[in-house]
Amino acid sequence: MRGLVCVIIVLLAFACNGGEEGPRTATPAPSPSATATATVVASSTPTPETTAAPEIAYVRAGTADVWLMAADGSGKRNLTQGGCPYGSRLYWSPQGDRIACISSVAVPQVETRLLIFDLDGQITLSLQHAGYFFGWPPSLWSPSGQRLAYGVQEDAPRSEGAEQRPPETPVLMVVDAAQGTLRSIPGGEWPQWSSDADRLAYHQAVDDALVVYDPASGQEETLANGLRPLGWVLGGKKLLVAANYQEQEEGATYEANLLDPATGQMTRTPDLDNTDFWLSPDEDIVAFHALGARARDYRLAMLNLSSLQLSPIAGSSIGYGSDFIPQDSLAFSRDGSDIYWVDRTDAPETIYKANRDGSGLVKLLEPPGWFGGFSPDLRSILYYVYHRPEDANKLPNGLWASNIDGSDARFLAEQEQVSWAAWRPTP
Repeated sequence: MRGLVCVIIVLLAFACNGGEEGPRTATPAPSPSATATATVVASSTPTPETTAAPEIAYVRAGTADVWLMAADGSGKRNLTQGGCPYGSRLYWSPQGDRIACISSVAVPQVETRLLIFDLDGQITLSLQHAGYFFGWPPSLWSPSGQRLAYGVQEDAPRSEGAEQRPPETPVLMVVDAAQGTLRSIPGGEWPQWSSDADRLAYHQAVDDALVVYDPASGQEETLANGLRPLGWVLGGKKLLVAANYQEQEEGATYEANLLDPATGQMTRTPDLDNTDFWLSPDEDIVAFHALGARARDYRLAMLNLSSLQLSPIAGSSIGYGSDFIPQDSLAFSRDGSDIYWVDRTDAPETIYKANRDGSGLVKLLEPPGWFGGFSPDLRSILYYVYHRPEDANKLPNGLWASNIDGSDARFLAEQEQVSWAAWRPTP
């Protein structure tokens, strides 16, 4: 819980000053926190990939402005000119050509507002929905960038004389990025886009069914009951699903399986029970937070989804001081050969690198602030610095970027100026 307390202090401090809470998104099924002592080799510089220079977008605190700047802080420009809702979160399209800002506002009834801007600052879509916004997956966008899926939650009215409201019903919104709402699905939750054809798997809470929806054709198919989608894998050929899902006081328990949608055949993958995982770009490898007895020797491992071969990263540690680990904590290189991650179990946070086969564990950096995300080319990181007034030798509070080895640190924006930040993808 020490990591959780530190995170809460930082988030409250930034929120009170209009500052960054960090792009931290929960996975659908949380896992217990864990602590490990890693054995690592000495720091070294990774071999990043060559891509276009990434940019950073951030919401200026106390305004409805989204600013875009280079990774060195130069070339700042107001992209939205006050067009985004106050308190928006930012979600880049996979191609990096549009940005969605979304927030819940009271007008006076609570509603969710979504606006999509192109890089010229033109609004390409504007939508409003009754209820509070919440998003299940790490990104709202489908891999093609043509569609989005997210949830809204409307407060159920309290009956006259009743002490409690009836249970709230989530509504899954499926949106065409150019034309607007395609469907609103009461009871829809846990949306997962496939990478091959923008198919959307989701859980229908009303009848506890696993459903696949094809927005292009409008067709929908119920695959099974009692299953929840965790993600499409192996190029859209199979689904990772959760069976026997049970909410707990903290987190949830479930049994992970590989489901073949064409045949209905299920293959148990017990290593992925109740835990957080990250999928490689080719969707063949899962990096996952290891739990159970084996976690004494490692906390991060790789599972080949074709062969079900396990590759532990000996001496590894990953955590968050909470009942889940955010998806932005780990990133695969574009070719899937390497992984980079941050261990946030305790302060100071630490960034590591390892090979896809579990070898080559390297400690790269202990950032002088709270981790804010890997750049798309894995050359740089964002981090947020917050110090108490009595702290000595402190850096200026605010948003910073540096190379992934800590060199070339750049101060980007004051704490009071930033309430949300996100790297722009560079396909």
